[in-house]
Amino acid sequence: MQNIIEINNLSLGFDIDDKFYTAVHNVNLSLKKGRMHAIVGESGCGKTMTVMSIIKLLPKNSKITSGSIFYYDKNLLDLKEKDLRKIRGKKIALIPQDPMTSLNPLYTIENQMLETIMLHNNVNKKKAYEIALKALEEVEIQNPKERLKAYPHELSGGMKQRVIIAMALSSNADVIIADEPTTALDVTIQAQILKLLSDIKRMGKSIILITHNLGIVKQYCDFVSIMYMGRMVEEAETNILFRNPKHPYTKDLLAALPTAKGKKLENIKGAPSPVTKPISGCPYHPRCKFAAQVCVNNIFTLKPQKDNSKIACRLYI
Repeated sequence: MQNIIEINNLSLGFDIDDKFYTAVHNVNLSLKKGRMHAIVGESGCGKTMTVMSIIKLLPKNSKITSGSIFYYDKNLLDLKEKDLRKIRGKKIALIPQDPMTSLNPLYTIENQMLETIMLHNNVNKKKAYEIALKALEEVEIQNPKERLKAYPHELSGGMKQRVIIAMALSSNADVIIADEPTTALDVTIQAQILKLLSDIKRMGKSIILITHNLGIVKQYCDFVSIMYMGRMVEEAETNILFRNPKHPYTKDLLAALPTAKGKKLENIKGAPSPVTKPISGCPYHPRCKFAAQVCVNNIFTLKPQKDNSKIACRLYI
């Protein structure tokens, strides 16, 4: 199966108080066509920075220090801004984390959708309006003509998120980056948005889903990358990861996942270290029940396993 996005040995960091700190370390990731690939990890682990590197929407104090990011045969990191604009939004679309602040409150939905469609599709206003209506219908928005006349504050959070997804579809993007797309939405609306993303995947789109919710991953995603403190620690097909998790961090995350059986939830002791206080060796060793001295002294990279998963742990080298 063809890789539509290929991230190779990506490292990036931030200038903080005149000192540079690496936040993402030698990350590799492959997104296959027509699949939903989850990146899972605690807040601050680097998952958002990793995917924002694809479209170069990074903070001003950040810097990519190594690696390549291919969209088919184009290395996006080598493209000039004017060339990247032809891909960003049109071929690779973003569903931001907060639907409440992702739309301009001063303009109607029609103004914002038509501007985006005309920019990316090179069509006139009449054709752009037709595309907008069709996109709103595809995301199951009722009375799309009326919704186009509305301002963002007149829509619910779930409706705003559907509009943002419709904007991604209206440009016919083949890769969609969904950054915690159900944040601030109630449980019922979350399920509707995730089903919508699943339907979009069946249309042949490829989706990178950033989340900390393994329950969502189990139900909707094809492949999972587990990230901890800027490093990938486990990668596997979803069914393999849930059937046979290997990395201690993955096991601890799953142990903290609520189940219908009423099992007592286990918490992970401690917290990740901030980027300004890097840890020697395996970053998870201060919280890991299987840690040994070798973990303090060494950093382990992903190693292929017999079931085609990859693990970065001394137990599987």
